Amino acid sequence: MATINDLGKSITSATDEELIERLRDLRQSRRTPKAKRKSTAKKKEVNVKVELAKMTPEMKAQLLKQLEGK
Repeated sequence: MATINDLGKSITSATDEELIERLRDLRQSRRTPKAKRKSTAKKKEVNVKVELAKMTPEMKAQLLKQLEGK
């Protein structure tokens, strides 16, 4: 955003045309799009039943042991 320091020469000594042009420049600089934030990737939903169906019996046994804390 523009500040007073960005004006350069004193506005009291500027002509009307220079002031109007300066205002247009300031307004235009505020309208320019800023850098957009990167969108976050959506998390993929996991269907537990499908994942369990894909597991071998050994994998299921290991999972049960981990869930039981053994």
